[in-house]
Amino acid sequence: MGATNVTRVVGVGYGLLALLGDVGKGVVAAWLTSAWQVPLWIAGFSVIGHNWSVFLRFTGGKGVATTVGLMLGFALWPTLLVAIVIWIATALLTQYVAVGSMAALLLAPGALYLFQTPASAANLELIGLFLVLGLLTIWQHRSNITRIAQGREGRILKKP
Repeated sequence: MGATNVTRVVGVGYGLLALLGDVGKGVVAAWLTSAWQVPLWIAGFSVIGHNWSVFLRFTGGKGVATTVGLMLGFALWPTLLVAIVIWIATALLTQYVAVGSMAALLLAPGALYLFQTPASAANLELIGLFLVLGLLTIWQHRSNITRIAQGREGRILKKP
């Protein structure tokens, strides 16, 4: 269901706990794929499981925090910092959290490409994984995009 929805329904304290769990899923998935020496893209299933949870009848969150958890778990610090700066700047500029999230995760593969040298197979695999996850983020935010176009999406500092 995602940390944002948990915050809306039951408050900030539980929302922060949900955020920790959402990020933690990504961290654990990244760690396990590295530890078990399986293809790194398999960690992306943590986002799929978050977005379409069997426990929630194949509904769920939008995968942003779990994707951030993957960045943490794979120790992609420069990419994560760039994504955070993009998220903050875009969210403040547009006043939409969703736009900040989409911009940050869609641009993350470019940052990853710039910061991960040399261009090894593992780095290319991670770039591909985060490109797919960035596109998935856009797909998951399609209702937000519709509400933004209709002027009904909540803004950070003011009501729609």
